[in-house]
Amino acid sequence: MNGEDLRTEVTLGRVLTIGTRASTACLAAGLMLTFFIPEARVTAVLLTAGIVVLMATPVTRVIVSVVEFARQRDWLFVLYTCIVLSLLVGSLVVALL
Repeated sequence: MNGEDLRTEVTLGRVLTIGTRASTACLAAGLMLTFFIPEARVTAVLLTAGIVVLMATPVTRVIVSVVEFARQRDWLFVLYTCIVLSLLVGSLVVALL
Protein backbone atom coordinates (compact mmCIF):
# COMPACT_ATOMS: atom_id res chain seq x y z
CA MET A 1 0.00 0.00 0.00
CA ASN A 2 1.51 3.32 -1.03
CA GLY A 3 1.30 6.62 0.84
CA GLU A 4 -1.65 7.93 -1.17
CA ASP A 5 -3.72 4.82 -0.48
CA LEU A 6 -2.88 4.95 3.20
CA ARG A 7 -3.86 8.62 3.39
CA THR A 8 -7.17 7.85 1.67
CA GLU A 9 -7.91 4.97 4.03
CA VAL A 10 -7.12 7.12 7.08
CA THR A 11 -9.40 9.90 5.79
CA LEU A 12 -12.24 7.48 5.11
CA GLY A 13 -11.76 5.90 8.52
CA ARG A 14 -12.02 9.29 10.18
CA VAL A 15 -15.22 10.11 8.29
CA LEU A 16 -16.83 6.86 9.40
CA THR A 17 -15.60 7.21 12.99
CA ILE A 18 -16.81 10.79 13.36
CA GLY A 19 -20.20 9.98 11.81
CA THR A 20 -20.71 6.93 13.96
CA ARG A 21 -19.68 8.68 17.18
CA ALA A 22 -21.81 11.75 16.47
CA SER A 23 -24.81 9.56 15.69
CA THR A 24 -24.29 7.46 18.80
CA ALA A 25 -23.97 10.56 20.99
CA CYS A 26 -27.19 12.08 19.63
CA LEU A 27 -29.12 8.82 19.92
CA ALA A 28 -27.85 8.11 23.45
CA ALA A 29 -28.61 11.63 24.65
CA GLY A 30 -32.07 11.54 23.08
CA LEU A 31 -32.81 8.15 24.60
CA MET A 32 -31.66 9.20 28.06
CA LEU A 33 -33.70 12.40 27.91
CA THR A 34 -36.72 10.38 26.83
CA PHE A 35 -36.56 8.50 30.12
CA PHE A 36 -36.30 11.66 32.23
CA ILE A 37 -38.27 14.23 30.21
CA PRO A 38 -40.49 12.29 27.78
CA GLU A 39 -42.45 15.33 26.57
CA ALA A 40 -39.43 17.50 25.76
CA ARG A 41 -39.07 18.50 22.14
CA VAL A 42 -35.28 18.25 22.36
CA THR A 43 -35.53 14.47 22.72
CA ALA A 44 -37.21 14.12 19.33
CA VAL A 45 -34.69 16.51 17.79
CA LEU A 46 -31.73 14.55 19.16
CA LEU A 47 -33.15 11.20 18.07
CA THR A 48 -33.92 12.53 14.59
CA ALA A 49 -30.48 14.10 14.31
CA GLY A 50 -28.88 10.81 15.33
CA ILE A 51 -30.74 8.89 12.64
CA VAL A 52 -29.99 11.53 9.97
CA VAL A 53 -26.28 11.56 10.83
CA LEU A 54 -26.22 7.76 10.79
CA MET A 55 -27.81 7.70 7.33
CA ALA A 56 -25.59 10.51 6.02
CA THR A 57 -22.34 8.84 7.10
CA PRO A 58 -22.09 6.36 4.18
CA VAL A 59 -23.06 9.09 1.71
CA THR A 60 -20.33 11.31 3.12
CA ARG A 61 -17.87 8.46 2.78
CA VAL A 62 -18.72 8.07 -0.91
CA ILE A 63 -18.37 11.84 -1.47
CA VAL A 64 -14.96 11.80 0.20
CA SER A 65 -14.03 8.81 -1.96
CA VAL A 66 -14.94 10.73 -5.13
CA VAL A 67 -12.76 13.65 -4.03
CA GLU A 68 -9.83 11.42 -3.07
CA PHE A 69 -9.95 9.43 -6.32
CA ALA A 70 -10.17 12.64 -8.33
CA ARG A 71 -7.18 14.02 -6.43
CA GLN A 72 -5.28 10.85 -7.33
CA ARG A 73 -6.49 11.18 -10.94
CA ASP A 74 -7.98 7.69 -10.84
CA TRP A 75 -10.81 8.48 -13.24
CA LEU A 76 -12.20 4.97 -13.47
CA PHE A 77 -12.82 4.89 -9.72
CA VAL A 78 -14.21 8.43 -9.86
CA LEU A 79 -16.75 7.12 -12.35
CA TYR A 80 -17.58 4.09 -10.20
CA THR A 81 -17.99 6.11 -7.01
CA CYS A 82 -20.11 8.71 -8.84
CA ILE A 83 -22.39 5.89 -9.96
CA VAL A 84 -22.63 4.63 -6.38
CA LEU A 85 -23.32 8.18 -5.17
CA SER A 86 -26.07 8.66 -7.75
CA LEU A 87 -27.67 5.38 -6.66
CA LEU A 88 -27.56 6.42 -3.01
CA VAL A 89 -29.05 9.84 -3.73
CA GLY A 90 -31.64 8.33 -6.07
CA SER A 91 -32.77 5.83 -3.46
CA LEU A 92 -33.00 8.61 -0.89
CA VAL A 93 -35.16 10.70 -3.22
CA VAL A 94 -37.43 7.74 -3.98
CA ALA A 95 -37.72 6.91 -0.26
CA LEU A 96 -38.72 10.47 0.62
CA LEU A 97 -41.37 10.78 -2.10
